[in-house]
Amino acid sequence: MKKTFGFLALFMLLTMVSKAQFFTLGIKGGVNLSQLKLGNELNMNSIGANFQQSLDTKTGYVGGVYMRIGNKVFIQPEFLLSAKGGSLNILKGGSTANKQTVDIEYTNIDIPVLLGFRMGPFRINGGPLASFNVSKGATLNESIKAYTQNGAEDAFKKASYGYQVGGGLDLGALSLDVRYEGSLSDVTSAQFTNDMKFTQKGNLWQLTLGLKIL
Repeated sequence: MKKTFGFLALFMLLTMVSKAQFFTLGIKGGVNLSQLKLGNELNMNSIGANFQQSLDTKTGYVGGVYMRIGNKVFIQPEFLLSAKGGSLNILKGGSTANKQTVDIEYTNIDIPVLLGFRMGPFRINGGPLASFNVSKGATLNESIKAYTQNGAEDAFKKASYGYQVGGGLDLGALSLDVRYEGSLSDVTSAQFTNDMKFTQKGNLWQLTLGLKIL
């Protein structure tokens, strides 16, 4: 009974605060258009001749919840499940005549914390992002396994860090956001030898539609 009363009181408090337009809680979902870029470590060695960056983009989903705290100036933390990826060209024997394009997919829990500024219905925002990998496609592991005994088991670190910048439009309870996301740390890293390493960084464009529930 006490817990029920406490939850009810908290809900009423959040409702009153949201009516003052200081606190907003909502859900959102949309699409990612992502790419993967190779690090510089492979450019000048024999193993690197077998890998080539692909400019193909991967379409994935993104969805979760967001909170917005503040009025004209606001902080917006989010908790999102985000499917990302890209493509990697494998050059067998280092020859472009024997090129195989490998699609790479992985899913992260993303936690961006954005600082924003509101101008009427329009918003601009940006801030840091922490990503925690929860799954990876088998194709990446198979591609790296040809050159190292460890495969890609340790390729995805516990957390990678990046940033998001973009803008949005609020129309009643609906919100539309367009963002660019870049990596500050490697999203994958696998060691071939003591002085040879495979790394990738990711970037994407993200389009989402949100619905305010408080």
